[in-house]
Amino acid sequence: MLFKKEFDIDKEFFEEDDTKRPKKRKLALKVFVVVLLITFFILCYSAFTFNFNMRFGGINLSKNEVSLKDAQDYFFEAVKNYDNGEYEKAIENLNKQIAIVDDPDAYNYLAKIYMEKGNSELAIENYKKAVEFKPDFFEPNFELGKFYFSINDYKTASKYLTTASNSQPDNIETLSLTAETYKQTGKADEAIKIFEKILEMEPTSSFANAKIGEIYFQRLQYKKAIPYLEDSIQTLFEENVAMELAKCYFELNSLESAKSIAEEVLAENKDNKQAQSLKRAAEYKMGLSKEKAKAQEPKQTETKPVQPPLDRKIVAEYIKEIELSIKTNWTPPVGSNLKKASVKFTVNKDGELISNVLFSSSGMPDFDKSALDAIEMSKPFPPLPDELNRDTLDIVFTFDFNIK
Repeated sequence: MLFKKEFDIDKEFFEEDDTKRPKKRKLALKVFVVVLLITFFILCYSAFTFNFNMRFGGINLSKNEVSLKDAQDYFFEAVKNYDNGEYEKAIENLNKQIAIVDDPDAYNYLAKIYMEKGNSELAIENYKKAVEFKPDFFEPNFELGKFYFSINDYKTASKYLTTASNSQPDNIETLSLTAETYKQTGKADEAIKIFEKILEMEPTSSFANAKIGEIYFQRLQYKKAIPYLEDSIQTLFEENVAMELAKCYFELNSLESAKSIAEEVLAENKDNKQAQSLKRAAEYKMGLSKEKAKAQEPKQTETKPVQPPLDRKIVAEYIKEIELSIKTNWTPPVGSNLKKASVKFTVNKDGELISNVLFSSSGMPDFDKSALDAIEMSKPFPPLPDELNRDTLDIVFTFDFNIK
């Protein structure tokens, strides 16, 4: 009986009065609602703070008197001012915003305004600040790259353009400029890879084909250059690209092709001196080839006399005689410092210019053209000295513009 009684006491302890249950449920519900509201408030506040900080960057906590909302308002008002051409108001609002938060977008807008106002110094300063706070920011990196490219600072341009092209790897304009800076800084293989990438996206790109062809042409890899140059002029006929193609054929002794392309160039521009010279050179060599073929016929018994060796002293005196005229007629383009190009030209015994082709490129098309034009403008040359006993003389003349 003792055991039964104890059991009954325990049972009563654990049994709950049914009248108390509704009160406990209401209390639990109230607690749940309060906790839910507090959690919701915390989440909303965190989300707002996170998004705003992501948008505006670091906050200057020393200026508590100005709210973050004000900074945001300054920015949006500045954008409206910019779109309406109200540059001074835009600058004022952006500076107010920057006084509160360092925002790369604000620096970027300031840079654009200063660039449009013609103040490139302040524009570059603000573009650099934008990149400082957001290193992979596409627009300021691209604009900085374009600026340094325009002043021939290819090394600095390459740094910014590489970042820009990594940010937007499908932007053809950015890729083109990046590849060109690589080409100008001696990274030709990297440049080819980027130009090939452009061709994957835009197979008929005349620019990319021309640039790859130009690199191979400058390397004297004429066979590799030809298909790219041909694809380029098929899409867009440009004289300088066509002339590179003609020179490739000329160097590979495909004289008919070289002459044909030179004639196409002359049909577009009859005053193109390079085309005139190349056509003459091709015709001259074709004439020599015909004479050689005729001389090798079985009935031919005569042998062509071997030309005597050159007297280097006489040749040096002759080159010295024409050097002043060539240098006087040479006008190197702007940005030619530290550039060098060689031109190979042929003079006959009467001093007439037979051919005039680029022997080694400077890597700067305008510089190469100025060298070829200088030879053309210096003709006719003095007759070859009788002591040379030569019908023609090949001369390689180097143009070296070195500013110290």
